[in-house]
Amino acid sequence: MTTHGTTGDWCTDLGNIAICGTDMEEYHRESIGIRWCFHHRRREEFAWVCYRPIGLSYYGPEGHIEGPTSECTDLFPGWVREWDED
Repeated sequence: MTTHGTTGDWCTDLGNIAICGTDMEEYHRESIGIRWCFHHRRREEFAWVCYRPIGLSYYGPEGHIEGPTSECTDLFPGWVREWDED
């Protein structure tokens, strides 16, 4: 069960734990060019996307790199991006 509050926060009860967060909306998108997609094994257009909270929130904006589909990734399988990377 997922519940939504008036400030954009949500909480999902998974039985013995609850996962909570903030609803976000896309604020800015900027192309970073063509990169290799390890999922599709071809070159795809990637973008830097910034999201911001909807309504009042403790959380600030967040950004990450997105491909044209949710499966697209420019990271080699098993790798993760650190804060200081693009």
